Amino acid sequence: MLYQIGIILIFIVAAIIISKKFINKKNNNLVYEDEMDEEELKNIDEEIH
Repeated sequence: MLYQIGIILIFIVAAIIISKKFINKKNNNLVYEDEMDEEELKNIDEEIH
């Protein structure tokens, strides 16, 4: 009985670790305003207005 609970907990921990890796990969492609040059900022401003 205890080994079944242990195996389930191992699967849960592995699923959490794998899901965090996928979440981190999706958020790495953000570009902040500080990293943009003047031309990129003007193009974005023109698209908004």
